[in-house]
Amino acid sequence: MSQAARLRWISLASVIVFIIVWAVVASSGWVREDALPSPAKLLATLKTMLAEGYSGSPLWKHVGMSVMRAVCGFLAAVILGVPFGILVGRHEVLGAVVAPIIGFFRPIPPIAFLTLFVFYFGIGESSKIGLIFMAAFWYVVLNCADGVRSVPQMLIRAGESMGLNARQLFFKVVIPAAMPSIMTALRAASAISWTLVVASELLGAQAGLGFIILDSAQYFNIPATFIGIILIGMIGLLWELTLSAVQRRVLHWQGRGPIVSVRRLQEGLVRRGAPGLTTRPFADQGR
Repeated sequence: MSQAARLRWISLASVIVFIIVWAVVASSGWVREDALPSPAKLLATLKTMLAEGYSGSPLWKHVGMSVMRAVCGFLAAVILGVPFGILVGRHEVLGAVVAPIIGFFRPIPPIAFLTLFVFYFGIGESSKIGLIFMAAFWYVVLNCADGVRSVPQMLIRAGESMGLNARQLFFKVVIPAAMPSIMTALRAASAISWTLVVASELLGAQAGLGFIILDSAQYFNIPATFIGIILIGMIGLLWELTLSAVQRRVLHWQGRGPIVSVRRLQEGLVRRGAPGLTTRPFADQGR
């Protein structure tokens, strides 16, 4: 059995052990049943919610509304934040301009802006998506800017020695070298976007997993509260696993060292027919 397979089995076993311990504690009488429902009770509640919905809406609608808000806020942060972060990383003056602004807004908890978003955008979807966007945007910009600034000079010099112009250096050297930080930005933004679903649905939402959690807690429907929390956790895990798979696919070369990166750069340019390049290793071209 490979190491990766063994670790997956260990992870699965840890989940099973956790559920068993939960069931034992819930049925032992150490904790009140209404405070800690058993897994069997939650399964029965989930079946009821799948059949009857919650608060007049089917369960899939609550899930879909939360996913829609998180994805819209996340995509807006990525579409605007990635190019802006790259610009900030490439231009020192622009970085100096936006650094104090980002430094001021980033530490403020997004929930502090709840009432302002309601005032400016109302209680519709714009305020919820806007809150998620604002929180994720700063992390995308900062990680992308740091990734561009941290591109090894060895790669830059390698590209220049191969005769690349400024545009080719940017798209064939800087962007690929900054991709690890860009993917980190996407993963951080996705986690923040999904985490803020509950906070955004404080803004007068009538559907969503955050709404289920808040509404059921007010009426002491603790099993429904647990179902909402578990669904948020499971969807968040699925989202994280998807992005991790994309990252492994995009960054399959990561961890092989700068020399390998230089050779991959050279080989890729040769395949594209860049003038003046040979297939000799970069280290041998100066001889």
